[in-house]
Amino acid sequence: MKRLGTIAFLLVVVIIAGCVGQSPTTTQLEGNSTLKEEQTNTYIERYSLTVKDFAGREVSIESEPMHIVSLAPSITETLYFIEALDKVVGITKWDNYPNNVQEGRTIVGDMEPNIEIIASLKPDLIIGLKYHFKYIDQLKKIAPVIIVEPQSVEEIYEAVELLGNVTNKEDQAQKAIIEMEEKINSIQEKVKNKEKPRVLYIVWWDPLITTGNGTFIGELITLGGGENIFADTQGWPQVSVEEVIARNPEIIILPPSAGITANELCDSPLANTDAVKNGRVYTLSSDDIVARQSPRVVEGLEEIARFLHPDAFNIEAQPLVCEATSS
Repeated sequence: MKRLGTIAFLLVVVIIAGCVGQSPTTTQLEGNSTLKEEQTNTYIERYSLTVKDFAGREVSIESEPMHIVSLAPSITETLYFIEALDKVVGITKWDNYPNNVQEGRTIVGDMEPNIEIIASLKPDLIIGLKYHFKYIDQLKKIAPVIIVEPQSVEEIYEAVELLGNVTNKEDQAQKAIIEMEEKINSIQEKVKNKEKPRVLYIVWWDPLITTGNGTFIGELITLGGGENIFADTQGWPQVSVEEVIARNPEIIILPPSAGITANELCDSPLANTDAVKNGRVYTLSSDDIVARQSPRVVEGLEEIARFLHPDAFNIEAQPLVCEATSS
């Protein structure tokens, strides 16, 4: 997948401080533009800068953030991939990647941030999701607040670039983006000439909720070389068992938290679908690799692609064997 040549919504205003005796000038940067200073012995200062976040807000950052509070695991993971995790002082109780992420950091809540704890950390930047917008007035009194919530792979690139600009980790952000692109392109190259199997992704079993068009998981199914059988719906539709049987998926993918296991599907109304009859029911190693919009989603994409096209990765499929059909 090729990135957009220029990420239009990122506007960064950078104050360039000249050397002694010179007057500072202001330069506006857009997207991937890079400061170039021809003069020698000139000191370049990146801050203050103004960025536009995922809520369309312009946020001013007066100095390089050194004490960051992250209000979501996906944000913490992105900061890790751009090598800015050492700046993070506060995280949520759900953060679990990398493995030692909670060591030496303060838990500031779950989805609901604890304003008092956050204030006690004296952060110079708070990064949250659109969900946290209801706390924005309280949080802004503590530190600048940036909302970061990508809804597609392309927007993950934009989030990585935005956080790289804000944390003075631009080079590391570009490296993370390039590594993502290369891995995704490699996966797509492996599956590009393969027949696309019909795929059902079970978000939750009872009621039966799946993934439709315009969703992150739906995009991963497509990138992995599959056809989402509910691509004609939007968002996260609740569907009937009868609808699933009529569309007859060839592959069923479950997250660990789906509320049903692969073996339990053998005794479910979906037992007569091609997916269950042929043992092509797979469980992801983790919910997080498809649910968190960070560079780590490449792991989720690769797992999905391997489920759909094991031969493309030179591995043998391990089919589910239902007890009722194993004798």
